[in-house]
Amino acid sequence: MTTDADRGTDTPRLWTLGSGSKGNAAVLAHRGHHLLFDCGYELPELVRRLRLAGLHPWDVDDVLLTHGHRDHVAGAAAGARAYGWRIWGALGTVWRWRALREVPLRPFEPGVDFHAGPWRVHPAPVPHDVDDSVAFVAEWDEEGPAVRVGYATDLGRAPEPLVARLRGADALVLESNHDPEMLRTGPYPPDRQARVGGERGHLSNPRAAEVLRAVAHPRLAQVVLGHISRHNNTPALALASARAALDGTAFRGRLHAAPQDAVLGPLAVWAADDPRRLAPATDDPGAELRASAGRA
Repeated sequence: MTTDADRGTDTPRLWTLGSGSKGNAAVLAHRGHHLLFDCGYELPELVRRLRLAGLHPWDVDDVLLTHGHRDHVAGAAAGARAYGWRIWGALGTVWRWRALREVPLRPFEPGVDFHAGPWRVHPAPVPHDVDDSVAFVAEWDEEGPAVRVGYATDLGRAPEPLVARLRGADALVLESNHDPEMLRTGPYPPDRQARVGGERGHLSNPRAAEVLRAVAHPRLAQVVLGHISRHNNTPALALASARAALDGTAFRGRLHAAPQDAVLGPLAVWAADDPRRLAPATDDPGAELRASAGRA
C-alpha cells in the first residue's frame, strides 16, 4: 500500500469520485489508511474512478455507507469480495440492500461512535426517506495532529447535533441538492417535488448555506458541495449560495462543486498555512478535475 509519506506529504487528502443521482463516493487518505465514504457505483466503474484519482482498489481499507439507496451502496458488496474491504453499515442499510447480507459486514448504530481503523467515526442520524440514514464525522484517533472531516449528503435538513459535530471540521462534503425555485418549476411531478424538497428529502441550496454559515471557522480548509441536481440546480447557483453564506465569516478555505462525471481532488485537508502541514500537496483547482467519463 502506498502511504502519504511515500508521496512526500503528511497532509490528509480528500477526493470525490463522483456525486449525484448516478453515484456517490469519496476517499479520505491519511498516513496510508484509505477511508471510502459511500460506494455508489458498480465495482468496475468505481475502480476506474479510483484509478483516475491515482489510487488503487486495494488501497481502500474501510467503507462507510450512509444509507441503503443504490447510488450509495451499489459496489460495496463486490468490493468486499474482490478486495477484502471492511464494510460498515447500519441495519436499515443492510436490510434494504440484500447483497450486503452475503459479505462480512461491521454493523453500527446511528448516533453511536465506532472505530474504522485509525479513525473514530460518528454516524450522525439524519432525516431521509430510508431507514437509518446517517452523515459521518471522521476524526483521526492515533498519534499525530488532529484531523476532522465531515461527510453529509442525502438529508432533508441538518439536525443541530450534526451541525455541532461539523463545527471544527478541517474539510466538509455537504449536500447542496436543489434550488427551490428550479425544483418548483422543473420537470419533476408534484409528488416527487414534495419528496425531494421535504424534511426527509434532500438539502436545498439555502439550507446548505445555513449549515455552512453555522460551521465556518478559519481552519475549515475545504468545502465540497455535493449531490447537485442536474434538473433542479446548477453548480453556479449552489456555489453562489454558499459563497454568500460564507461571506463575512471566518472561512478562508476553498469552495468546490463536486461533479457527477469526474473526479475532484486531491484536496489538502489542512490549509497551506496550517502548522500541522509538513509539506506542500497538490492544491491547485486547475489540477483537481480529472478526466470525465467521456474523456477517459
